[in-house]
Amino acid sequence: MNNIHRFIQKRFYLRTRHAHPFGIVLDIDGVLFRGRNLLPRVKEAFSLITDKKGNFVVPTVFLTNGTNSTEKIKAAQLSEQLGFRIPADHVLMSHSPLRMFTDLHDKQVLVVGQKNATSIAKGIGFKKVTTIDHLRKWFPHLDCTDFSRKHVDPKETEAARKRFRPIEAIVMLGEPLKWETSLQLMLDCVLTYGRMDTMVFPLIAGGLRPDHIPIVACNVDLVWMADVASQLPRIGHGVFIHVLDTLYEKLTGQHLKFTATLGKPTEVSYLHAAHRIQRLAKAMKLGDVKYLYVIGDNPMSDVLGARLFDRYLRHGGVGRFDHLDLEAFEGNDGEKPRVRTRNVVERCISILVETGVHQEHVHMNGVVKPISALIDNLSKGEQLLLNQPNFVEYDLHAAIRTILRRECYR
Repeated sequence: MNNIHRFIQKRFYLRTRHAHPFGIVLDIDGVLFRGRNLLPRVKEAFSLITDKKGNFVVPTVFLTNGTNSTEKIKAAQLSEQLGFRIPADHVLMSHSPLRMFTDLHDKQVLVVGQKNATSIAKGIGFKKVTTIDHLRKWFPHLDCTDFSRKHVDPKETEAARKRFRPIEAIVMLGEPLKWETSLQLMLDCVLTYGRMDTMVFPLIAGGLRPDHIPIVACNVDLVWMADVASQLPRIGHGVFIHVLDTLYEKLTGQHLKFTATLGKPTEVSYLHAAHRIQRLAKAMKLGDVKYLYVIGDNPMSDVLGARLFDRYLRHGGVGRFDHLDLEAFEGNDGEKPRVRTRNVVERCISILVETGVHQEHVHMNGVVKPISALIDNLSKGEQLLLNQPNFVEYDLHAAIRTILRRECYR
C-alpha cells in the first residue's frame, strides 16, 4: 500500500480526543510470533499499554483461531514467551464463543477434536460429552476403515453400548487425528439423526429431509503456517470441514447446514471479544468501550472479520456466513454485557501489520487460499471492500503507536 494511501487513511481517521476508553484485539501468529520466534519490537509494543508491573492499562484481548488448547493453557504459554503475566480472561480461542450456545450445553453432544477435546468442551459448559473414541468402542462394526475391527461381533460390545445416548448435536472443535474414522462415524451420526444404528429416513440423493441435528464448527481456516523454517502451508480444520460437507453432499445431494461457524472471520467471535473487552473495562473501573481496534496480519481473516463486525455495529443484521441473529444471540453470552454491543461500541477499526501473511504474500501464487471456503459466499465487491484495512503498519509497535496517537492517549 503506497504512502499516499496511508496518508489519506490517517487523515480520514484521525479524531479529536474523547472521554471513552478503547479496546484492542490482538492476533497472535504473525503479529507477536512467527512460528516459535518472538517478532522484533513486540515487548516494546506492550510497554506502551502496560504499567510497570505488567498490568494492562488498555483493555486488551488476544484472539486466535487455535482450537486444541484452553484459554488458561494458552495464557500460560503467552506469559512465558512475553515475560509478563497474561491472565486467562485476556485470551480467546476459536471455540470460546461456544459459551454463548447455552441451548446446547445440556444436550448429548458429539465433540470432535484431539485428545483434550473432552476437557475443553466441559470447561466451556457442555455437560454430556461423547467423543469419536466412545463411538468406536460402542460401534466397532461401524468403524470399517480399520479392517481389524470389521468383523467384531456387535454382541461383544453390547454391554458397553448401553452407555450410548443418542447424539443431539455435533461440535467440531478442531481437526481429529484419524480423519477416515471420524468422517465415517460423523456421517453415520448425521444420517441417523444421532442414533448411529438406525436409519430414520431413506438415503436417496435429493430426497432426504432438509434438516439434521445442529452442527457447530470452530476454526474454518483451510491452511496455516507451521514454522519459520517452512514456507509450505499445513492443511487445517477448514479442509476437514470441507471434506465432511463434500461427502455428505455426494451421498445426499444436499450440503450440511451449520448452525454456526466460529473463529475469525465470523462476526460472533468479534462479538464475544467485544463482550470480554467490556468486562475487562468494567474491572479496570473504566467506562464503556466505544472503539475497538483489531490488529492482525491476514486481510482475509483478521481484517475481513473486523470489517464485517464493524458493518454489524453500524447497520445490524445477521451473521454473513451462518445467518445468526447476533443481537438476539447476545443474551446467551456468559460475559453478560451490561448493554447491547451495538448500543455502546461505535466502530471496529482494523489495522493490518506487515510481519506475517500480508508481508510474505502467502497466497501460494493464487493456487492455495489462506482462508476458508466461507470467502466464496462473498461477492467480488464485498471481497474487495471488506479485506481493505483502515490502517497498514509495519509491525505491532507501529500499530499500537497509531492507536495511541489516534486516541490522544498518554
